[in-house]
Amino acid sequence: MSRGDGTPLRDRPRRGGAVGATPADAEQEGGRHCWVVDSPGHPGRWPGLLLEWRRSERGWDGLVAYVIPEPHDNGVRLVERWVGAIHLERV
Repeated sequence: MSRGDGTPLRDRPRRGGAVGATPADAEQEGGRHCWVVDSPGHPGRWPGLLLEWRRSERGWDGLVAYVIPEPHDNGVRLVERWVGAIHLERV
């Protein structure tokens, strides 16, 4: 990713309420551990790694990677997807 001339993430307004993850987390080098909570299609609370932020029409979305149980073969599945910040909490 290249740096733009826009407002730095640390100077942007943060979301209020119970959301624990904020776009300011994106300034960390590498990934950041988080909880993925009740992501669409994956109810529950899953440990994840926040990889990147992006702005969408709904607000902020985070690209996260997390593992969920695979009920059909007693294994696990790695999920990498964009989810709304409302589904992310800081560890």
